[in-house]
Amino acid sequence: MLKIGRVRSRNCQGVTRRELLEVGGLGLLGLTLADQLQADDVLKAKPPTAKQPAQTSCIFIFLEGGPSQFETFDPKPNAIDDVRGPYGNIATSVPGIQICELLPLLAERMDRYALIRSLTGFSGGHTARPALTGALESLTTYGAVVTKLQDHAGAMPPYIHLGGKIFNTPGIGGGALGSAYDPVEILDPLGKQVQLPNFSLSADVSAGRFSQRQELLGAIDQLRANAHASPGIERLGTYYQRAVNMLTSNKVRDAFDLSLEPETRRTRYGANFFGQSLLMARRLVEAGTRFVQVKWYDWDGAWDIHGYNSTGVERMEEELCPRFDQGLSALLDDLQQRGMLDSTLVIAVGEMGRTPKINKWGGRDHWGACLFAWLAGGGIPGGTVVGQSDAKAAYPANDPVQPAELAATLYRLMGININADPRVRPFIGNASPVAALV
Repeated sequence: MLKIGRVRSRNCQGVTRRELLEVGGLGLLGLTLADQLQADDVLKAKPPTAKQPAQTSCIFIFLEGGPSQFETFDPKPNAIDDVRGPYGNIATSVPGIQICELLPLLAERMDRYALIRSLTGFSGGHTARPALTGALESLTTYGAVVTKLQDHAGAMPPYIHLGGKIFNTPGIGGGALGSAYDPVEILDPLGKQVQLPNFSLSADVSAGRFSQRQELLGAIDQLRANAHASPGIERLGTYYQRAVNMLTSNKVRDAFDLSLEPETRRTRYGANFFGQSLLMARRLVEAGTRFVQVKWYDWDGAWDIHGYNSTGVERMEEELCPRFDQGLSALLDDLQQRGMLDSTLVIAVGEMGRTPKINKWGGRDHWGACLFAWLAGGGIPGGTVVGQSDAKAAYPANDPVQPAELAATLYRLMGININADPRVRPFIGNASPVAALV
């Protein structure tokens, strides 16, 4: 993944165009931000095959570890104790729909989001593939596909990952599209003093010094221009200038600075990693980023509740659900108050569900046959529930939704014409969107 803020000292021989981009940390395996900007413009220059809907941004929340469907959005109050678990259900703002009592704030906002209770086809193992790509074996994430298939204008990076490394899925990111479509990776959204030093030019390279290096490059480039003058080379230089503008833009750097938010709003999101990551995601989308991928904590705070090597279902009450409930409800409110909810698709999905029976250690184990997806904004009809699980929330009872169908839904809602644009088919196969959501 692209990481911003790594630079080594150079000798007095000067720097190359490629090194200029590496000053900002955007050179990787010969691919740079400028290359991506050029590729985006090439795509933009192609005549559209069909009229595209207005563009929508996305905040995609990956609940690593796999949350329990029972203790969240698919409680089974009539099941036996070791299936139902220790928690009850509560009414929501939509008559006839109930969720677990551990999510009271989200219960009050059910009319603003939709649920899939019949998501299936996951492996049941620790892998981000089906959740982040729509396929069991793919490494090409939604954010990479959206970045490839849609134009992106402005200074903000088009695809950003917030949170720690994704475990057990090496290589996930740009995948088949290449590392040029990896996200910009912000491993610690909080940073020191609510700053993100890894996004600055470097610890010892000021914007002024950066500009001096640009002047040096300008002299070198003049020599190149004399030897290789052509309209193509002249145009190529614009991509480097756009990349430089991105690195030195105050708007870009400010978007990552949570200290610019009122303390009351930061408190509303929750004084924890997840809540502050969601707040930063909102800031990034507002500044112009198209796809923000948020990872829930690191491994020791994930949703794995086996009981024998982690705490059991009690952690759903003590830590997991309260933080999830507070952060996600705050994001819903914030987006709505800013008039951004209609243009921002928010999705939360885990890497699996949990077993229908509580084990002997008081936890739930891995289960890939039935889990939930949470969706809001971006045209999602609030108060909708897609599918139903069986009496033990073990398998879909009706309207099963496969990972590729969730992917097709996301792409459709983000304005990609999945019928007319053949470039999306390698990533969804023959899948169609979930009709009730589009």
